[in-house]
Amino acid sequence: MHLLSQSGWVHRIPYLDLSQVTGGATYAYGLTDKGVEEYGGKTFDDHSERTLFHELAISDFHIELKKFCALHSREFSWQQSNLKRGIHPDAYFSITDPKKDGANTNHFFLEIERSKVGNVKNGVSSIIRKLAHYYEIYNTDECKKKWGFKTFRVILLVRSIDRRDNLLRDLEKEYKHRMFWIKPLGIGITDGYRTPKDFELSSYSLFDI
Repeated sequence: MHLLSQSGWVHRIPYLDLSQVTGGATYAYGLTDKGVEEYGGKTFDDHSERTLFHELAISDFHIELKKFCALHSREFSWQQSNLKRGIHPDAYFSITDPKKDGANTNHFFLEIERSKVGNVKNGVSSIIRKLAHYYEIYNTDECKKKWGFKTFRVILLVRSIDRRDNLLRDLEKEYKHRMFWIKPLGIGITDGYRTPKDFELSSYSLFDI
């Protein structure tokens, strides 16, 4: 595959750094325009790279969530398809602590946001418009009808601490609610979530549920 890449037939990107474990790296490969012209198919372009990293971020979260729930004796469910019901999350999951009275279940929607602020309409970015739909459906009969529950949290993973803080300030203006849990990608899934309700004072953990 390395030789094919050098020859211009395939394009490769490193998608998981394993240098600390194996002394190497893992790559994803796809055909270049030259390769597609010769063999058919679809070019592995910038869009393919963004999609790959997005899917890997979802998978990484899923794996860490499964480990967390096993370690702390939590039951969990995970769904990544058939999710277009007024809102369209990257994934839905629930966590239940069977030791609590009534085995209370908490519901979550996952959103991975790696892109820069874009698609601004009337001064409102696409991510704020998306999160506004969650805000509007929260604790409503419509949510109960479509999802089977009324209340939930939105777990939103973003590119950086600066992106997190800017987004929290934007949400604070009109959507100041603890339903939004936001933190940067790549620093674990357990602790450090902040909400537009009190982000300068408190952070939250999955232990809190």
